[in-house]
Amino acid sequence: MRYRINFDKTINQLVPYYLGGRRLILYLQALIRPLQQANESFVEYAKETRIEAAMTSQIIKFEWYLNRKFSKYFVNGGRIVIKNSEQPGTPIWHESANIAQSDNMLVHTESEATEPHQLILYRSDEQTDESSVSFFVATPRIDTKLISESKYIAMLKYVIDKYRLANKTYIIKYES
Repeated sequence: MRYRINFDKTINQLVPYYLGGRRLILYLQALIRPLQQANESFVEYAKETRIEAAMTSQIIKFEWYLNRKFSKYFVNGGRIVIKNSEQPGTPIWHESANIAQSDNMLVHTESEATEPHQLILYRSDEQTDESSVSFFVATPRIDTKLISESKYIAMLKYVIDKYRLANKTYIIKYES
């Protein structure tokens, strides 16, 4: 990575040859250790920030990011999966279809007093949790010794809300 500094090599290069010695080099390296730890934490921060900056709401990238971020909490491995919702029923009639009216199954005719062009795509008993949202996030069971379920859900919702599109809705479901 571009921000990593090799402090051991730097100290060896900066100490004059006539002052060198194994004990002096080790002593200077010990003095520089706090700077080395600060550099390591900055390199980790830069790496995470670069990944976050490259994130989009594309499903394949978003799944990878969520699994990378939350895999330490999963029991028996597992993966977070984002699935599109399934709409029940079948579209029966579209205005732009070039089908003769006699061949098309219309939900209503113009002589009826209902709202024009209202489609009934499903019955109310066919409505499910998955069909009422844009997508759902299936997550494996978590280790409650590491994190509580409410904290995990709050963290997961925060990350999803950060990257999802504004008009999309979702639910989180645990896989069995």
